[in-house]
Amino acid sequence: MSNLTPAFAQAASAAAGAKGAPLDIVIAIYNLGTLLDFAGPSEVFNRLPNTRVRFASINGGPVELEFGVIYGKTEKLADIAKTNLLLVPGGGDLTAPMQPEFLAQIQRLAAGAKHITSVCTGSLVLAAAGILKGKRSACHWAFVNKLAEYGAIPDPARFVEDDNGRFMSGGGVTSGIDFALRVAERLRGKEASEVAQLIIGYDPDPPFHSGHPRVAPPEILAMVEAKIPGASKGLAHLPGVR
Repeated sequence: MSNLTPAFAQAASAAAGAKGAPLDIVIAIYNLGTLLDFAGPSEVFNRLPNTRVRFASINGGPVELEFGVIYGKTEKLADIAKTNLLLVPGGGDLTAPMQPEFLAQIQRLAAGAKHITSVCTGSLVLAAAGILKGKRSACHWAFVNKLAEYGAIPDPARFVEDDNGRFMSGGGVTSGIDFALRVAERLRGKEASEVAQLIIGYDPDPPFHSGHPRVAPPEILAMVEAKIPGASKGLAHLPGVR
């Protein structure tokens, strides 16, 4: 399959055309982050025309994500002067991205970025950096109301944008693909986004309807609440978050 990837990328570019100025995207990852939060968006963004996707971490090199997944290699955040779009994915333990050194790099890159984005609990990192004060943002449903503690406005929607698209965010882990397709539509047009969607075969058909508290059976929600106290109120504890 690896030999097909460049062909798919070329097909997407040819079909959609290299619309717009070059787009530079930086995905800031960290120890114990969630792979799917940025793997889904990466699949979409890497198939957009005239777009470069970069992965960066505080120290550069390989990064150990949750469940022992090793992702590498990454650039050092401090070595990146600027980017058009900054994406901060989430994780089940935010101790690493809540460190002052990481937050300072996020603040610096966000200051010069045209678009500041997040998936899942990545919005809590942006909020802790003081970037989302007074801004609406999505987050994983179990932690969404923690955003208010940092001055952001919690929004339970799967995709949220504020300030005419400067701020864009996705809800829970799997929202990353939906988020990325919406971002792609805004920045590269509907056609380019649809081409990327078709190439990655994104045609979700879940066997169960338990992906959000508003549709999950009460007994399933109760089981999750027992595992993650406070989740049903959007105020569950997350390491690294006050």
